[in-house]
Amino acid sequence: MDSPIDIKTNHVEQEDQHCAYAIQLLTSASLPFVLNATIELQVFEIIAKSGPNAQISAAEIASQMPTKNPEAASMLDRMLRLLACYSVVTCSVSEKDGEDDERLYGLAPTGKFFVKNEDGASMGPLCALLQDKVFIQSW
Repeated sequence: MDSPIDIKTNHVEQEDQHCAYAIQLLTSASLPFVLNATIELQVFEIIAKSGPNAQISAAEIASQMPTKNPEAASMLDRMLRLLACYSVVTCSVSEKDGEDDERLYGLAPTGKFFVKNEDGASMGPLCALLQDKVFIQSW
């Protein structure tokens, strides 16, 4: 049986791995553009407000955003599917009788780094900096 110290050490190591993966995502090619858009649209905050382990649809998320675009939920669903491929969000499918199946999204451990913590800090500003026009043009 693991001691409490071993358990805590393992948890810290896992946390560090998730943080390192979040930083890796920020420094890759096209993914950060989708990541930046979802941060700007406050998608991670909307999912987090739904509660721990919440799973909500793109339509539910889009309904909480200030948009009148009828395609917003569909566009958001595509963005979230990409993020799910990188384990930033979780994705599960809800089967509905007589209707199309619906994908539900939640925050994965890496995704929580894009939600403001109790001090109001997140990796959102770093993502915005790395996607800034001046920063990108310097490459």
